[in-house]
Amino acid sequence: MDIIRLCRNPSHGTAWHDVCSIIGHHFPSARAGAMDKLKILIAEDNSFSRKFYDTYISETVFTKQFAVNGFEALEIYGNWKPDIVLLDLMMPVMSGQEVLQNIREVRKDLATTIIVSSLSSHRDDVATCARYGVQGYLVKPLNPKEISRILLDLYVKANPRKAAEIEPLLQQL
Repeated sequence: MDIIRLCRNPSHGTAWHDVCSIIGHHFPSARAGAMDKLKILIAEDNSFSRKFYDTYISETVFTKQFAVNGFEALEIYGNWKPDIVLLDLMMPVMSGQEVLQNIREVRKDLATTIIVSSLSSHRDDVATCARYGVQGYLVKPLNPKEISRILLDLYVKANPRKAAEIEPLLQQL
């Protein structure tokens, strides 16, 4: 990361220019500038809701992976390292609250943006999720025209240092 910052404006013919050219050529994702896409893990057991998310969460902004239960969500999370986890609370095998607790307390990950999407607006559910540091709590049903922008806005709010990188993605919506 430090090398990339140093390489943003290297002079032609310098050693740094050559290194940056090699990095940019062999590792295009290492180039400075905007993010390509955000990785979002959608943990949702309901097939209708999964279809909704697959249809209405922008493919130009997000790379999506789906989990149908909490255990599968943790497996994908561990292997894929998503930028955002969109988490249903009521899932089989392991609940969304258990997934949330595992990510925050067991894995000690406070950086991943976690957004809960649930039919429940019960005060206890919201309070429990707030204690575990979720960045958003969305109550279903969700507006299909606004879901991608809401997810991006919550991500930027949770990661203000990445706002400049996210701006081009916001413009694609």
